[in-house]
Amino acid sequence: MTAPIDPTPAEDTTISAATSLESLTVSDGTAPLAQQPAKKKKKKKSKKSAKAKDEDEAPTEGQANGKPAKQPKQLPVLCISRNKHWRYISSYHGPWLQLPIELLESLLAINLESGCLPQAEGRLPAPTSSNGSDIPQRTILSPDASSPSPTRDPSPDATDPEQTPKPLKPTPPPIDPGVFRCMTAIRRLVEEASDLAVRASSGMSAAAFGSFRSASASIGGGSANAWTTAQQLGINPMNEQGGSGRNVQMSAMRAHRLRALAVQKLAAAYKEDEIAASVMIMQGASALDDLAEKVLKIDPKDEDARYVHFFHEKIPSRQLAETTTTQVLDELINARPHHLEYFRTRGIIRCFRDEYSLAIRDFTYALKETRALRKSKHHSTPAEDHRLNPKKKKKSAPKVHGQAPPDGTAALGDDADPPPTPMHPSLLPDSPEPLEHQLLFLRGAAYLQQAMFLVEEAILALEGVRKTSFPDGGEFRLCYIENGKHGGVEIGHPDGPLGFREGEKLKAYRGHLASEPFKEQIDTLLKKSIRDHERFLSHFDTIEGPRPIFQGDLAQRTEYAFLLSEALRPGSQSPAPPVPDAPASFTTYHPLLVESHFNILICNLLQGDFSMVLSNFARAAALVDGLEGYPVFLPARSMVQAEFIEALERLASGWRAGIQPHSLSSKRLRIEAPASVAPAPASPSSSGRTTPSLGSASTPNVKSSANGLNGAAKETIDPAEALDCARILLAPVLKRQRERAASKAAADKAGGTEKKKPVSINIPLHGPRVEIILAWLGAVHLPVMEGYA
Repeated sequence: MTAPIDPTPAEDTTISAATSLESLTVSDGTAPLAQQPAKKKKKKKSKKSAKAKDEDEAPTEGQANGKPAKQPKQLPVLCISRNKHWRYISSYHGPWLQLPIELLESLLAINLESGCLPQAEGRLPAPTSSNGSDIPQRTILSPDASSPSPTRDPSPDATDPEQTPKPLKPTPPPIDPGVFRCMTAIRRLVEEASDLAVRASSGMSAAAFGSFRSASASIGGGSANAWTTAQQLGINPMNEQGGSGRNVQMSAMRAHRLRALAVQKLAAAYKEDEIAASVMIMQGASALDDLAEKVLKIDPKDEDARYVHFFHEKIPSRQLAETTTTQVLDELINARPHHLEYFRTRGIIRCFRDEYSLAIRDFTYALKETRALRKSKHHSTPAEDHRLNPKKKKKSAPKVHGQAPPDGTAALGDDADPPPTPMHPSLLPDSPEPLEHQLLFLRGAAYLQQAMFLVEEAILALEGVRKTSFPDGGEFRLCYIENGKHGGVEIGHPDGPLGFREGEKLKAYRGHLASEPFKEQIDTLLKKSIRDHERFLSHFDTIEGPRPIFQGDLAQRTEYAFLLSEALRPGSQSPAPPVPDAPASFTTYHPLLVESHFNILICNLLQGDFSMVLSNFARAAALVDGLEGYPVFLPARSMVQAEFIEALERLASGWRAGIQPHSLSSKRLRIEAPASVAPAPASPSSSGRTTPSLGSASTPNVKSSANGLNGAAKETIDPAEALDCARILLAPVLKRQRERAASKAAADKAGGTEKKKPVSINIPLHGPRVEIILAWLGAVHLPVMEGYA
């Protein structure tokens, strides 16, 4: 959590809102009594003012006794539960929060069965991680395949390899089975905990409560949850002494046991997925918030209650880092070190506290243990189903007319069973647990956050300013530095985010940030972040479709990707580009997929690798366009996506060298698109990463040297090629900005005759990280690229 700077530590010129309000309530705006003229018309008012003045100047009881004076009353601070501060909760909203649990379980079964359907084999090479480690294959179907199931020749020629039918491949499930199971389990656990909490407050037995709930559901024509039933019965779950309905006496021990059981279920829900559990509990009744606190009053050592209370404890809004320690989690980990979910939670808290090295250590340990448990479980429990174990011994064929088959085992005629279709890898027993996916994503995000934090700390040290806590949770931004040595990041300057090319600010920033040891440290963190996000994305299969984003030259594809991403941006009013009737790319849905794709784009941007930004941006836009989690999830609202688009808009409006004509805007270096509509196969780069080839000249000149990440080659990007790719990237952004300016000018010109439409409120989601990106680019990469302009 960031806060505004304190320009002069010795002199605080900030006037708090509480002090201002206090001054208004004490005085009515008149001058002190000694300064007031003696007027009879204002006699009563003067007496009132004198009385107020005397009360204000009179010593308090504490002062008369030699004790310090009482502090003035502060404004009440908004306190909300800690789980409402969790990141990525906007990615988990959807109908799964309200659907009947029976319908949700039916959808889960359908989703699992879809992973057993066959499809044709037409896959492209799968990407590998940056260090060359093993990554599960990603299913990619060729766009020229008309249907997922191949058509077999009734009499294929075994000697002709072209007529030999290709083996069947399983179709990827629409939604990741692991996260779908978590959502279903969380729904059931939270609803059961709600039932127990209502029973503990109302004193009803399980049979009585079930009968009333069934009756209310039948009357309402649908299912009724615990809180709807409680309201119909006149029960007030928030106040045990209140309520005008049924008030059956229940012993205190019995009520405590019900609450303890409810807390166990809530703890299990948080262990499944704490982000999804937080969203689900926020959608439920507020009586669950103090459930763990009631249990702790009777049993302070209850581990499940302590874990749940850690999420439900009320803290000042937007002050999680200042009001949260890891003491409770440390004690829980010491008592139960085999519960790896505690490490995940402690790592998230350490990220809030800017303790990224410790957070990465927690994520790494939990990830290592999770993989070890999965491998040991797979080796100790062999698969029993024949679809999971193709080498399982076949059953002997039945006898025909009382005689055994010729070889004793093979069946005759058409009675033989067809070969079983293998299940999708995500449905196999040895598939990764959802916890492993969560840890991969969280560690990749922590690496990027650490890089951002180090850059921001270096800039603050350069500017000579520091952060201070702020009651309303305001965030510090590098573009609002007024008392720093250099002034921070500039907005709209034609020479770039750091002002004039030969200015002192640019020289100071470049000398401080572009030093080889510091730059090497940031590059290493960015590569590790890309590696973890690529491993995370590799678990979700993709079937490519011939969307028009893969048609035309590189500039046209980039423009389409920008328009598509801008339309999908949270709060955006821009219309989506026209999409022809063509199948889109299909990817197994996960709520964090969009966030992961744009995390990689932010890393590429910080690396100054604009060629990778172009290729990954086009691919990410195509995948996000075809990403569909309905009827379980709503479209994810990605904060990183908003940051990426905002960074491009700031560069287009404040970097003159980046908006010059690029190579595709002239006839000199025309980059033609491939003739086929399908995307070209992925080609590995020198660092071991896989780069989807989107054009014949989309890859910059790369020189290799040693000392890369984990022994991989270190990249040296051609600045001239990077500048041209940056211009291709910013061209559609500039075009959109000019269109908006023209529309605004036309609206202002016609403002006298037409009524202006109300301006829609668009709350920014990106926060201060955009200025960190711009400062890093302006100090490290943009000056090198401008030298080749």
